[in-house]
Amino acid sequence: MIKVADIASIRNGYAFRGRIESDPNGDTRVIQAGDLAQDATLDTGKLACVQLGKKVERYHLTESDIVYMARGQRQFACRPISEAVTGKPVITTFGLLVITPDQRKATADYLHWALNTPQVQQSVRVFTEGTSIRFISEKNFGKVEIPLPKLDTQQNITRLIALQSKRQQLHEKLVQLDSTLVQTTAWSLATE
Repeated sequence: MIKVADIASIRNGYAFRGRIESDPNGDTRVIQAGDLAQDATLDTGKLACVQLGKKVERYHLTESDIVYMARGQRQFACRPISEAVTGKPVITTFGLLVITPDQRKATADYLHWALNTPQVQQSVRVFTEGTSIRFISEKNFGKVEIPLPKLDTQQNITRLIALQSKRQQLHEKLVQLDSTLVQTTAWSLATE
């Protein structure tokens, strides 16, 4: 087991002064807590666009970053979208941690998977603070431990997880097709 701080940098998102007002002509997309779905995915359709200029370049996300929901009842990791998808740089708000793995030690996909496992989530709870609104600080998040196999094993794990996800999607399509077939056949029999 290794501490997250030993294999990744951890930083908080950009602290806005006041409410975020979306500007369709803005130069930066913003990921807010509400954009992260309960299934640890990012709803890209609603990202606010704001005008911030160069003052926030150090907050820009990269493809290897992981966004972590640090506040609330359910805390989880999510992979953000890139500038290539949005056409504009992307940042997060304060309260969302940005984890950037040291690629010599951990792959982003592996770290994303590991942070969402029940075992690591239990470890996160140990370092979580607050009573009404639960949160984990950057410092405490760095203390969370995860297993760290060799890079090739990490890649094999993430391939296995991707295959399982694809299998689940295919299974759901098969169930839907089976239901459609049964309904169509039953209708056909009923109207003979």
